[in-house]
Amino acid sequence: MQSQPFIQSLVHPYKRVLVTGGHGFIGSYVAKVLLRSGNLDLVRIVDLQPKPSIFQSEEISHETLLGDLLDPYILQSSLVGVELVLHLAANMGGMGTIHSQNDFEIYSQNHAMTLALVRACVAAGVKGFFYASSACVYPEHLQQSTDVSLREDDAFARSGANIPPRPQGLYGLEKLNTELVLSQMSNSLDIRIARFHNVYGPGGTYMGGREKAPAALLRKSAALALLSPADVQADPELMHIEIWGDGAQRRSFLYIDDAVDAILRLIRSSFESPINIGSDQPISVEELSCIALACASIDPDAVEVQTKKDRPVGVGARNSNNDLVSAVLGWSPTVEIQEGMRRTYGWIDAELRKKVESFTDVEARLKLIQGVQTSKVLNLSSDTVSFAVLLPITSRSSMHPPEACLDNLKRFAHSLVETTQRDISNGQTMSTGGTKFEIRIYLAIDHDDEFLLDPENSPEDILRRLGFAKVKTITCKHPRGHVCALWRDCAREAWGDRCDYYVLLGDDVVIEDEGWMRKVHTEFLDISERRGVPIGVGCVAFMDSSFPGMPTFPVVHRRHMDIFEGEVVPDVFVNQDGDPFLFQLYRRWNCSRMITSRLSNAIGGSDDARYEKKHAKGWTFDTLDGATITLDVVIPCYRVDLTILSRILNLHAPENLSVMFIVVIDDPNSPNIPHLQKLFGHRVDVRIRVNKKNLGASASRNRGMVEESAADWVHFLDDDIVPADNLLAEDEKAIRAHPNAAGLVGNCQFPTASTVFQAAVHLAGVTYFWDIATKMDHDVPWGVTANLIVRRRDDGVTFDLGYPKTGGGEDIDFCRMKREASLKGGHGTFEPAPRVIVTHPWWSEGKRSYWRFYMWSVGDGALVTRFPALTYRDWAWNAPEALVVCFVAPLLWMVLGLFRADATSGGSLFPKGVLGLVLANVLHDLYRNLIRHPERRRELKLAPGVARGPWLCVALIESTFIRMFSECGRLRGVVSRKEWGALGRRFDWFAWRYGEGPSKEEKRNNRERTGLWLAIWAMLFTLV
Repeated sequence: MQSQPFIQSLVHPYKRVLVTGGHGFIGSYVAKVLLRSGNLDLVRIVDLQPKPSIFQSEEISHETLLGDLLDPYILQSSLVGVELVLHLAANMGGMGTIHSQNDFEIYSQNHAMTLALVRACVAAGVKGFFYASSACVYPEHLQQSTDVSLREDDAFARSGANIPPRPQGLYGLEKLNTELVLSQMSNSLDIRIARFHNVYGPGGTYMGGREKAPAALLRKSAALALLSPADVQADPELMHIEIWGDGAQRRSFLYIDDAVDAILRLIRSSFESPINIGSDQPISVEELSCIALACASIDPDAVEVQTKKDRPVGVGARNSNNDLVSAVLGWSPTVEIQEGMRRTYGWIDAELRKKVESFTDVEARLKLIQGVQTSKVLNLSSDTVSFAVLLPITSRSSMHPPEACLDNLKRFAHSLVETTQRDISNGQTMSTGGTKFEIRIYLAIDHDDEFLLDPENSPEDILRRLGFAKVKTITCKHPRGHVCALWRDCAREAWGDRCDYYVLLGDDVVIEDEGWMRKVHTEFLDISERRGVPIGVGCVAFMDSSFPGMPTFPVVHRRHMDIFEGEVVPDVFVNQDGDPFLFQLYRRWNCSRMITSRLSNAIGGSDDARYEKKHAKGWTFDTLDGATITLDVVIPCYRVDLTILSRILNLHAPENLSVMFIVVIDDPNSPNIPHLQKLFGHRVDVRIRVNKKNLGASASRNRGMVEESAADWVHFLDDDIVPADNLLAEDEKAIRAHPNAAGLVGNCQFPTASTVFQAAVHLAGVTYFWDIATKMDHDVPWGVTANLIVRRRDDGVTFDLGYPKTGGGEDIDFCRMKREASLKGGHGTFEPAPRVIVTHPWWSEGKRSYWRFYMWSVGDGALVTRFPALTYRDWAWNAPEALVVCFVAPLLWMVLGLFRADATSGGSLFPKGVLGLVLANVLHDLYRNLIRHPERRRELKLAPGVARGPWLCVALIESTFIRMFSECGRLRGVVSRKEWGALGRRFDWFAWRYGEGPSKEEKRNNRERTGLWLAIWAMLFTLV
């Protein structure tokens, strides 16, 4: 394609270009070439749709403006600084779209848009204007059953005297009329007009009703290629290809690269009259189908041709005469139909395979393949899509007078007008949307609300004065404050009226963003296409500005009402949780979305409401049983480290895992809270909650798990870990491998120990269980909450708040209670997930501190009393118990009068005992790590500098002090809780998973240390 030289030699040195419809098929290719030329200062795109998937990873413009050209703001903004407009936006398609039933919609939309654009171009001082016309401008009487070579001046050929030109339908007439309008504007604009003849290629529409013959036939051929021999053997009729008409109609088709080449030549030329851009090689549709089948390596003789003569087919024959374009532009097509079809097939086949491969169910896969074997006929003038606004309203408020409810209603109604007027547009469709919307409002008023039932205060009148004609008032008899019951009454009434969408709102709501109706409708269509579910299966929620992250005002479809027989939410809900229930219900199938359209909830939301909030107990468990996997990542957060939190919140979720991030901030005074909310508060999958005061990590985890989450699984992460990039993908694999588990213990790694202190922490054993998932293959006794996944079940198990806020024992307690409840319910235990990896940095940047380990032990000492079945008696003393003996022994010496003349000998018992205790523990740990079990040391992640030699010995000595400090904390906790029966008892950290092995080893170590200590003490007392 020789595009670059054409841009360099433009007659008019246009440097700033606007491409309308730049995300469409031809427009996106043109914009991409213009951008890549490198000679333009600005390539701007304006379009209703986002960037096409074929160019998703590429830049095709400097600027993009998403919006409707009939919106004055969008129109004027798009033209700022523009010199040349390439007008490629239109409501168009193949014969499934531009048939007679859609004539008026297409004509009115396209002509209104183009007139508005041309007028604005003149006003903005635009210099050049390129218009994408169509071969449909040529009269129908010239395009019958025989081949015809259409010249540019044939557009005004008449079929008889006094008969005006008759293009193909109003689509063709609109194109011809626009050509005439532009010819009148030639004094103000430098005009170029291209009449396209059936452009095709990769990236063009290939399904849905707007596709043209090449893409439709290639799609159907690709579908046949996806059928397995077993599919065909079971149903031989699957091997067919559908053709509209009898297949004899003839067309010429132009490959996209050739079309772009001609466009660039035209805009650099000085030719102002309309000109054909098409192929002059006609082919029948039946012959085209044979080429499509050949692209799929399918023998046409093995396929039954099914002709659909009742479908729109257009004219009998059409072909471009290229004499003029060849003479003026020196252009002719270079890509033969066979080669162009082959290239296009490769793209369509890949797209179709992605859709099919997303289905694991064989029946659903076959149904999809059968669906794409048939082309659709779009009816743009179909019935209006109706939105039922379900609106409970009350005048009762302890904070405001009754009249305030009418003020609230007026604010809501004004916001409804402002945010829907373009979608409704007085019953007319917008420029390229093709869908009409209407609003029906259903008011629910308590039967004893005398103020609102007074005709002088009629809410209906307020709404009707603002233009809402379809309003119904329902008088309801329910206890006060039962909002969900009022919603149910409104929804049943709307269901009886066959409304399409049901919007659960409140009278204190203000909708902030325009276009929410079309966004909701588009989201439901996208859910259907992406998830392979019937249209209407799903839930779409607003972004609540007053309660970020919570799907408080959902929209459901009539299909939901049909499924649940007219009940929008179950009657278990009173006035809370009904709306998030709907969102979580469909989230199980990954069919819940939150749109960017915002609303604010003036009175309810996260603040106090006008009535007592009544939550439905346990709704996040039983009410949602039986659905598919969802996962909430709960992060109790005190530090609010934006770098680490950003790493966690930007984790990528796999396609089949629905993830919500719940951050519970435990420091309400953190200066980073506003920054976190600014960065992530807009995200529909991030929920940021702030405790009113510091409650501790356990209480924050409980809030996240019980109050905020409604998922099947919860993944607890600490706020100081660094997750692996594939963490969520590994979550999904682990959950699918152990769907019945009580939970999954992740792998929490530490960086390689490079200092003496860091090595000592490992050698002391206080981090042994952090990577326990790599050491056990089944029934892991417990895991640290820095990386722990649990199955949410309605078992009443939460983190015990009796443990210290700083941590210690609560993770073990939680896991053991969760395991017990799981087994009682017939479920599994905790399983290892060694590939679910996070990295925990060294605390305080690796600086020396024993306090953390001491405080952990203060808490976990309570496990002895809490789980007596997991403990054993150890008659030998550990370090702190021996230290008590060191203190008591001199007292007994003096009381019993065992010393005679030497008064200082008894007093020396204590320091000599303490010195002996330290020496005994150090010597024993050196022996144990260097001689008895050197293999255990080699398993640790130690840097070479501390893994051997004298620094290893220093690290071993320090590890002794860390272990002793930890044991001291445990004794302190026992004494402070007055758990005297726990003295001398030890907790088996492995919960008897390895039998008596660990307990016997611990008792042996304590016996040896105690014996060695007593020997050294006696020696010191005797000799020193």
